[in-house]
Amino acid sequence: MYFKLLKNDFKKNPTSNLILLLFMSLSVTIAVTVTLMLTQLFTSINDMYKTANPPHFLQMHKGEIVQSDIDKFNKSYEGIEYWQTVPMITVNGNELTVSDESKDKFSLSDCRLDISLVKQNDKYDVLLDENKNKLKIKTGEIGIPVILLDEFDIALGDKITLSDGDVTKTFTVASYVYDGQMNSTLCSSTRFLISDEDFNALLGDVGETEYLIEAYFTDSSLADDYQTAYEQSDKNLPKNGQAITYTMIFLLSALTDLIMAMVFILTGVLLIAIAVLCLRYVVLAQLEDDMREIGTMKAIGVSQKGICKLYLGKIRILMAAGCVTGFGFSLLLSTLLTEHISRTFGEQPLDIRCFILAVLVCALVYAVILLFTRKILNRLQKSSVTDLLITEKGFEKTKKVKDGLHKSRHMPLNLLIALKEVRKGYGIIFGLLLIVSFLVIVPIRTVQTMESSQFVTYMGSPICDLMLEVEQGADLEKRNSTAEEILLDEAEQGNIESIETLRRVRLQALKNDGEVVGIHIDSGKSAGSGLKYLYGEKPKAATEIALSYLVSEDLEKTAGDRIILIVNGEEREFTVCGIYQDVTSGGKTAKTVCSFPEESAEKYTYYINMPDSKILQQSVDSLRAQFNSGYSIENMEEFVGQTLGGVSSRVNLAAYAVFFIGTVLTALIVTLFMKLRIARQGGTLAAKRTMGIPFKVICRQELYPVLIAGGLGTFAGAVLAELFGDNMISVLFEMLGVGLKQIEFAGVSFLQYLVIPALLPAVLTAVTYGICRSIKKINIQDYFND
Repeated sequence: MYFKLLKNDFKKNPTSNLILLLFMSLSVTIAVTVTLMLTQLFTSINDMYKTANPPHFLQMHKGEIVQSDIDKFNKSYEGIEYWQTVPMITVNGNELTVSDESKDKFSLSDCRLDISLVKQNDKYDVLLDENKNKLKIKTGEIGIPVILLDEFDIALGDKITLSDGDVTKTFTVASYVYDGQMNSTLCSSTRFLISDEDFNALLGDVGETEYLIEAYFTDSSLADDYQTAYEQSDKNLPKNGQAITYTMIFLLSALTDLIMAMVFILTGVLLIAIAVLCLRYVVLAQLEDDMREIGTMKAIGVSQKGICKLYLGKIRILMAAGCVTGFGFSLLLSTLLTEHISRTFGEQPLDIRCFILAVLVCALVYAVILLFTRKILNRLQKSSVTDLLITEKGFEKTKKVKDGLHKSRHMPLNLLIALKEVRKGYGIIFGLLLIVSFLVIVPIRTVQTMESSQFVTYMGSPICDLMLEVEQGADLEKRNSTAEEILLDEAEQGNIESIETLRRVRLQALKNDGEVVGIHIDSGKSAGSGLKYLYGEKPKAATEIALSYLVSEDLEKTAGDRIILIVNGEEREFTVCGIYQDVTSGGKTAKTVCSFPEESAEKYTYYINMPDSKILQQSVDSLRAQFNSGYSIENMEEFVGQTLGGVSSRVNLAAYAVFFIGTVLTALIVTLFMKLRIARQGGTLAAKRTMGIPFKVICRQELYPVLIAGGLGTFAGAVLAELFGDNMISVLFEMLGVGLKQIEFAGVSFLQYLVIPALLPAVLTAVTYGICRSIKKINIQDYFND
């Protein structure tokens, strides 16, 4: 019976039913796609980790180590089941040249990640191939980290030449490396895999030797306690480098695709909201058309439950078809969207868990749509037989609207009619454009903010042209003196406008309960300048310190609180003057003007401003030519771009996808709205034509209310995106725990305030004029015969 009713309804209202089916399919497609994407992401990471075995705790160290001290400490620590120290050969990008017969040579000097050559481990921290198997490299071959392929064109079979002093070694690219721990541009390092023979031959002769001190526990949650004990140890354990735990390794691995998934989750929620709006309009329109039939059924004793079943049966069939169609499309779409996951973590076929979750999501969307349909059909209960058959009061809530036409003699008549009509049933257009504009603007504004020069302040650095780092390792102070001499000489020649210097040390801070937390502290006269503070301000006195957000959370401190630092074995009290945001060094840093001369430096950082920003790259190349290994010189714009390149590109892709979806949704719903309106207002439109009103005037009278409602909706969406969009994105980043709590969108966007508000009304205009052409086909005689 339901199929027969649906068939008859399709003949009567094909457009409304098709668009309703499309929206249900889109809702299911987005919901299932996000489910498959997240499931495949976590499944891929877990499967990779089963073979790769990334460490639960990792301490990087440049310099000499005493392995017996590490062994003695680990043997005494309860809960540890394995540990190892992995040597690496750290080289500069400009020492590696990629060549092939079909393309020009290029170096990896633009790679901001620290490049290390490593050999394969036996069982723990294993580097994998694309099938998640242990990668084996022969003598003379090299494996390239897959994350570099987004930036550099390196193909299998290419030659990579290492040139360091008198040593020159050429490798053949034999495979791409899938790294369980260093697989994101947010990491500070990346690893190239070479054979044991080549590694042993190069160790000590090229680059610098760096160590990864790794520990594994019976429970990965013990890593934080181990880090505290490691840093508190009086055995002077090696810690001249960054420390990171399993949780942060997992988060950095998944962050890029997690953010993209979050954008699509937002899209899915808003798309379901649009589908409900569409459903409400279609159902109410059909109830209006079937008013006399419904009244007759009520008059002969058909219960409300029985009448509702007729309409619910149709929605169930449409929803079932939408679930099947959407599920099929989601399989195709998820393949495209999970390409980055496959490229980062290796191929991962969909398993039974993915399909089970996808079916559950389909059922959830199905239940939500039916729930709202039932609520809409509850209006049947409030309508009596008299209302339906005699007064034809209908189901919509009606309000008296004063025309006010006689009071507005100076306004065009068509506009006056539009202002009157827009208050009677155009809410769906307003709501649609509000949601779509908000949905489109927020991702675009997020990408714009991440790509702006101001985003560097969320990375714990001030806005500047260039950044030079004197990296950790042997002869740090000597290399820093050399850097200082070169920079001062450049400044005297007028090639540099200003220089700010920060010296980083690693100290321990005491929590309220006496527990110790390790912090990277940047000290210097300008420490903390140029940052955006959540609370408080930059440090001014030697007893003041500004904390990053994650450190303040760990220490349970805020601006104005006292904090105890352990300096040279003694406790020293500081006042927390401000809280800022930082996504570098695990998000745990601090700034102070106190110099801590009694503590050894980890590294030195110089923030440089140039007199002519047009020749930044030339300045970078000139400075790089004056420095050997042990230094990192970055154009800050490129530094941010490379660090967040993977994240911003994925969000950008999601933004374009949402923009396309939003534009299509606008066209489809306006088509539905106008077709139903013309069908319901056929008599009025026929009367206008009979009175000789020109077709163009009738079209304007139909267009103006749509443009007014749509324009107001677009404006409201843009305002809401500006007021609350950054707060919403901030909540997302705070949930991810990367060190960001509050992001403010960058300055006014040309795309936001001109292109989008112009494009969406343009779509409204084109669709409305296209649908209004059907007014010419109205048979006036049919309405007069009635």
